[in-house]
Amino acid sequence: MTENTGGQPQRPYEQQPIQINNHIVIVNQKSTLLAYVLWFFLGQLGIHKFYLGQVAAGIVYLVLGVIGWATTFILIGWVPLGVLWILLIIDIFTIPGTVRRINQRGTTRYMA
Repeated sequence: MTENTGGQPQRPYEQQPIQINNHIVIVNQKSTLLAYVLWFFLGQLGIHKFYLGQVAAGIVYLVLGVIGWATTFILIGWVPLGVLWILLIIDIFTIPGTVRRINQRGTTRYMA
């Protein structure tokens, strides 16, 4: 046995750990079909935005939907609902690109 600088005996067959840079990373891919299903059934609550990781937009949709439906009896609610419905119509065309961008960003993050 040989001694190292710490005064502890060191066995010649012990080796230092080696860091290996090969990792297996599982990336959760978002589904365009599921995003559309969530948009269709729960879009006024912004659930499809939460699914796509767009939390701020999801909160905006949720607030517009809740305030809109809660105030429709005094007719003011139709204004936020109108804005919400316009945003939902825009989402029909932007969901595929958003899903593609999110999936691409998720895979390129781990490619380096």
